[in-house]
Amino acid sequence: MATICQHHVVACLHGIREHRLAQRPILERAGINPKVLTREGHRVHTEQVARLFKGVQERLDDEFMGFTQHGCKVGLFATMGELVSRCATLGELLGKAVDFYNLISSDIPMQLTEADGNAILGFNMDQPHLDPENFMTEFWLVIWHRFPSWYIGEPIRLRETHFTFSPPQHRDELQIMFPSELHFNSFSNRLIFDRHYLDKPLVRSDQELANYVENAPADVMTIPGSDTILEVKIERIITQRHPDRLVFASIHTLAKELGMSPQTLHRRLKESATSYQKIKDNLRREVAIHKLIHEKLSVERVSEAVGFSESRSFTRAFKHWTGLPPREYCKQNS
Repeated sequence: MATICQHHVVACLHGIREHRLAQRPILERAGINPKVLTREGHRVHTEQVARLFKGVQERLDDEFMGFTQHGCKVGLFATMGELVSRCATLGELLGKAVDFYNLISSDIPMQLTEADGNAILGFNMDQPHLDPENFMTEFWLVIWHRFPSWYIGEPIRLRETHFTFSPPQHRDELQIMFPSELHFNSFSNRLIFDRHYLDKPLVRSDQELANYVENAPADVMTIPGSDTILEVKIERIITQRHPDRLVFASIHTLAKELGMSPQTLHRRLKESATSYQKIKDNLRREVAIHKLIHEKLSVERVSEAVGFSESRSFTRAFKHWTGLPPREYCKQNS
C-alpha cells in the first residue's frame, strides 16, 4: 500500500493535541499540507506518513506517541533491535522482544504463545481510553507483523488478526493492512500465523538492521510483499525510466508496459482510490523533497528534475503538496 487513509494522519496527532502543541509544523515538515486534516477520504503517501509518525515521536520524545500512561523514550526500538540481533530464529527474536518491552513498560503487555499449530502474538493496552481511536493498537500490530517479516526476508502470512474494538469506518483499510481473517470485539489484539515461521532463520545483517532502525518507521509502513501492488509497480517503472529525472509516459504507454488496456488500468487505479495523476504527484513530491533536503539542489534544478517546465509552477505545486514553498520547507528542515 503506497498510500494511507487520512484517518491515520489525524489519529496519530492525538498526543500532540493532548499536549497542546502545534500540529502544523509537524505536518509541514512531513511534507503534508495541513489542509488534508479536513479532506474526508483523502489518502497520504506512506513516505509522508512515516515522516509524520517520526516527527510526532521526536516532538514528544515518546515512541508510543502519547497513547500510553508512561512514555517510551525515542531510541528504545533501536535498543530492542540490537538485543535481538544475536538471535538465530524468529521465535527467539519474538521471545526476547516480548520480554524486553514487558520489562521496560507495563503499558502494552505482550504475550507470545502457541496453540493448534499456530503462533499467537497478542497484547492489550493497559489504558485503552488513552488510545480513543485505536491508533496505537493498530500501529503496534503493524510493527510486529512488518518487522519480523523483514527480518526473515519473507512476508508472514497471517491467518487471523484480532482487535479488541468494534469494526471502524476504515475497516477496508485494515483488511489491506492485515490481509487475513479479521475479528473484532476480541478479548485481546492478536496476530495469528503458522508456528513454522518461528523456526525461520534471521537473514538480515547488522548493517541492514542499522539501516532499518535509522529509517524507522518508514520501512515498518511497507507491507511485506507489496512489490505486487499496482501503485508500487507504476512508481518503479517511472523511477527506472531515467536516472536523473522523472519522465512520465502517457497512460496508454504505461498500460502497455503493464500488459493491460488503458481502461483496465484506469479502473484498477480507481478501485485503489488513486489515479495516474495522483501517483505522479506523489513521486514528484517525494523526489523533490529528497533533492532539496538531501542533495541540496536549487529550486530550479529540482523543478526540472521532477518534470516542471518552469520553477514558478513547481513552487505552486510544492506549496499545494506540503503547505510551504520549497525554500521555506528547506529552512524548516535544515
